[in-house]
This record gives sequence, C-alpha cells and structure tokens, in this order.
Amino acid sequence: MLDNLPPNPEEIRRALLIGVEKVTGFSNLPQAHTDVAKMRDFLVNSRGYDPKNIVIMMHHKSVLPELYPSRANILREIDLVVKRTSQYDRIFFYYTGHGDQVTCKHHTETDNMDEAILTYTGKRIIDNILKEHLVDPLPHGAKLFALWDCCHSHTVLDLEHSNCNGLWRAPLRVLSGLARKTKSLGKRLSSSIKDSCDGRFSSKDDSQSRDVSFDGMDLCKVSSPDSYLPPCSFNCPMTLPENQVKACVVSLSACKDNELAYDDNVTGETVTKFFIEYLERNPRPSYSDLLCYIRGKVNNITRRRIQGTKPASKTASHPHHLQRLSENEVEIEDWRKCGHDSHCDDGNDTSTLNSQQPSYSSHYRMNMSQIVEF
Repeated sequence: MLDNLPPNPEEIRRALLIGVEKVTGFSNLPQAHTDVAKMRDFLVNSRGYDPKNIVIMMHHKSVLPELYPSRANILREIDLVVKRTSQYDRIFFYYTGHGDQVTCKHHTETDNMDEAILTYTGKRIIDNILKEHLVDPLPHGAKLFALWDCCHSHTVLDLEHSNCNGLWRAPLRVLSGLARKTKSLGKRLSSSIKDSCDGRFSSKDDSQSRDVSFDGMDLCKVSSPDSYLPPCSFNCPMTLPENQVKACVVSLSACKDNELAYDDNVTGETVTKFFIEYLERNPRPSYSDLLCYIRGKVNNITRRRIQGTKPASKTASHPHHLQRLSENEVEIEDWRKCGHDSHCDDGNDTSTLNSQQPSYSSHYRMNMSQIVEF
C-alpha cells in the first residue's frame, strides 16, 4: 500500500541516507549497508520520494568516493541538502552506524557529555555541529525528520524537547511536600509504573528505568538533587503552529543518550527495519503508534539479551557501540565490561545499559497523536 499522497505542488522531498558499517576499534555492523538500501527503496516506493533527490553515503564500491561517509563529506552533503531546502520542502535524514559520547568542553550539556556519530574514518561529529549544520539553517516552514539507528542518540541534534514526547499515562501526582525525593522513594515509585504500551521489559534490575512524575513534573533522576527538574519535562506546553517560528524538526533515536543500541545479526532485526515494516503496513500511523511498535520490537531483542539465551554457543545481539569479542560473538556475561561507562546522569532518564528505549526529540513539543510526516 503506497502513501503517495498528492504533495504540495511547491514541495520537494529530499533524503540523505548514511550507513557506516566499519569503524576501527568498534564492532562491524553487517546490517548497515543493507538497511540503507532498504530505506532508499521504502522512501521511493512507499513515501513518494524521487530517486534523484536521495543521496546515499556508504564506504562501498557502488558509491563514489566523494560520498564515502567521512566527516568532511557528511557535513558537505548536509550543507547542500539544507541549502536547497525552501520553506515548503521536507528532508528525511537517516544515519545508521556507531554513536558515542565525549566530554563536553563548552558546558552546554547537563550531563557534561556530547553525543556524537562516527564516520567511517573514525572521526566524530558531535551534536552541536550536527545541529549547527542540519537544523539551525532550516527556514521556517521546512520539515526535517531524522532517524538515528545508533547508540547514545536521543539528543544528538540538541533539540529543545527531549523528555516531553513520551508514551504517557496520566502522571503520578503526590503532595508537594514529597517533592524532596529520596533515592529509595524514587525506586519504590518507579517500580510501580509501566510504559503505556508495555514498551519496557520488566526485571528486578530495571526498577529505576521508568518515568516518574511529581506534581506533573517528569522525574528523570532520583539519585541527585540537582537532576529532579530537567529543562524539558512532562509539563512542557504545546506551541500552536501559527506561533512556531522555527522549522518543524522531529528526531527519532534508537535509544536514550546513556544507552546502547542493539542489532540482532541472526534475524537481521534492527530499529531501521522495525521502522520500515510498520510504516509499510500502516502508512499513516500516529507518532505514538510508531514509537510504541518500535519499542515493543526492541524489547524482544532486549529480553533475549538480558535473559542470556545463547543459541549455538553465540548470542545474536550486537550493540552498535561494543567491540566484538570474536568474529561473531559477544558473551552475555562480558558485554557490560566491553562498553563505555554508562553515563546515567544525563538529565533525561534513569535507563541503563540493560535497557534500550527508542525516543523522540523535537524543536517544539510533539502532538503524539498526530500522523507521522516526512
């Protein structure tokens, strides 16, 4: 079923698709190039994109060297697509590869860490640079949808709203006198709250990974007094379209900033494939429905990984962030040791390396019941 709705006669849809399969010091991602090809076909066949307006960047013999995903090439292609974008146009930006976190040197991050994507040469492009090139120059009226299938990717565009675009039930409210939370209180309350679409896998070790609200505020952390009130919270107001002065930017990440993103290399399952398969079956879902479906599928990978099942002496799941222990094997008991530190104090959530929560961020708070557009 196609979603080729008649576009605005002045509207042009463009896409920039980037796949990084190999980076020295990181695990190979055998699904990356395949997923880029699948995304290209999906955009053409199901979303009405003109193949001439789709740029693919991969380190592959089928791609011209000037489109190998180096830092300079990526930034050049971002600048080109943004420069060509008018107030009527749409951009679909897609990156599959490795994400990372590095120490923030400019004091603009609540967790003192910058999120970054890796190029095929191993260089990083941090969130500030991505925002400067991909987001800030967009004209009012333009629309950008970005999909990041990589680790540490929730705020990789440094958008203003990253905590209010969740799958909410009615918030838990308590007396304001209990606003002086303790760690134990946070644990007890968080263990009683579930995601609105069973989008979290429950376990004893997962007791702090759910969202808790106090007086309507999303309590993202329970272990540090200065992290109770994030700059973006459940209570963020909606901005009417007529009052919006920036481009419409929506970013969908494979995980939170302090989490790793996993592929299943036995089944070939990735966040990218979940995204495509749901939209092929349901061309006009709400943002909430899409996120709910992807989280549910990701939880299946998480469940297999956490339970430690190891078919045929190897596990199928490989994080985008971790280096393999051998050619196609990551031992369940060792994967925690291989990763970077879990930078949990990021002001966004209490998730850990045991969890993976695909999430949205945006310029303006999203209406989660709105139809997905790109």
